[in-house]
Amino acid sequence: MENRTGRALSRVQPEAFPGSPSNAVEILAWLGAVPTAPYHEDRIADRVVGFALGLGLEVSDDADGNVFVWHRGASASGASRRPLIVSAHMDHPAIEVISTEPLVGHLLGSIRADSFSTPVPVRFFNPDNPDDPRGVREVAGCVLGAFELDGVADARVGLHLAASGALAAGAFGVFDTGPVALDEETGLLYLTAADDLAGCAITLAWLARSAAAGVDLDVCGAFTRAEEVGLVGVAALVRRRGLPEDAMVVSIEASRALPGAELGLGPVIRVGDAATTFHPEGDAVLRAARDRICGRDADFRVQRQLMSGGICEATAYVVAGYTTGAVCVPLGNYHNQTPDGGIGAEYVHVDDVDMCTTLLVEAGVVMSEGFSWPNDDRSSRRIADRPDVQLRRLRDSGVRMSGHDA
Repeated sequence: MENRTGRALSRVQPEAFPGSPSNAVEILAWLGAVPTAPYHEDRIADRVVGFALGLGLEVSDDADGNVFVWHRGASASGASRRPLIVSAHMDHPAIEVISTEPLVGHLLGSIRADSFSTPVPVRFFNPDNPDDPRGVREVAGCVLGAFELDGVADARVGLHLAASGALAAGAFGVFDTGPVALDEETGLLYLTAADDLAGCAITLAWLARSAAAGVDLDVCGAFTRAEEVGLVGVAALVRRRGLPEDAMVVSIEASRALPGAELGLGPVIRVGDAATTFHPEGDAVLRAARDRICGRDADFRVQRQLMSGGICEATAYVVAGYTTGAVCVPLGNYHNQTPDGGIGAEYVHVDDVDMCTTLLVEAGVVMSEGFSWPNDDRSSRRIADRPDVQLRRLRDSGVRMSGHDA
């Protein structure tokens, strides 16, 4: 891949991670402290790249600004195995200013218009220099109300805005839900953008743990852009066949909690979304990892569910023909929408985040040992390898029923 992006990787300002690189919860709190929005993922990309460089991992990118971090475990040993790629997106629903007189914006991402029936505090980030999107002034403001838009590719909801200072068209804003906060009693971590910074954090911790453990597999984190406005970054990526054709791709999300996919009960092996079901081989690898961990740790928890609350990047990979699986951590206040109809912080359970990282590490180990579906999948083999006594009984009773010769 070329060493350039829509943001230009050569201009990234890497930020070193100050905590434990194997701790996904610490990484999530660190990522959650900076703002992000579709088409405005610069600050998250800075932290992703800084984290990777701090571990000596390989970093590359593409012309659309998607970032790729590799641990080349199999390449270093000379092993010939398909790579495992975990895909997370760096953006989150947010606001973009489209007019200054009057001050109007639109939503980049899916949030109900009636969530803005009362004013919602916003932190705006106003570029002082269009050539340096990180050189910004932060301006406090709010959403005063919403209206429906028509014919705009990126947005369906327009917003009437107010701000304490001047804003330029193209400035973006994130909901002011307060700082990242951990409720130690409940284990819930609150932040503006758990979706999909949780996926980014888990992916980074997975890479760090895989490298530290010397997993004999090439593993990659693919950090994509503009997912919330229609899977735009991943659509561009698969259109140009930007991943190895033999890769197994696992999409990772923080996804709306549902019955059977509940906070605190472990990560979810996601068998499908609102649009598609995913590949049985991806599911089999994740189930094999689950079974191995649960066999040695009775307290380990994993859920498995079709997550019908939305469409995730796995659908784009499936449509493009990649062998695809998916995992997620259950998410509260999906897209900042609270049960009472307002806007608030999203939240995830720290155990789900940590256990999801462990599940992915084990999935890499499973693949490094040459897992082959369906041959090595216990569920598949149990169906295919019926005992001879059953097959003989079936044949004998069939002869009696049909009159065919035995």
